[in-house]
Amino acid sequence: MGVQGLWPLLAPSGRRINIESLSLKTLAVDVSIWLVQFIKAMRDDEGKMIRHAHLIGTMRRLAKLMFHRIRPVFVFDGGVPILKRLTVQKRQERRREQEATFRQQAQSILVAQLKKQ
Repeated sequence: MGVQGLWPLLAPSGRRINIESLSLKTLAVDVSIWLVQFIKAMRDDEGKMIRHAHLIGTMRRLAKLMFHRIRPVFVFDGGVPILKRLTVQKRQERRREQEATFRQQAQSILVAQLKKQ
């Protein structure tokens, strides 16, 4: 997600830092990114999402920030920016098409299995 081509634009000014260097500072955190990361990444042994993964992961990261005496300011997305609106619409259309294709394939497989019986 995000703005296409943003990272290459920011790369020249970006640098890695140690978390300790942020001690006693205020850090803006895009919470929506954290929530999506945890929902997608935290899975059980069967690959199913862990219940409340978004809350567990967020609390763990929050605890780490607080351990290092970093004051987080949580930022939540507002409405979709104009630049991103077209991208979001394309994603939604692609998702609808994929769901339709999936349903057709599932139906074809079911029909084939029923004919075998």
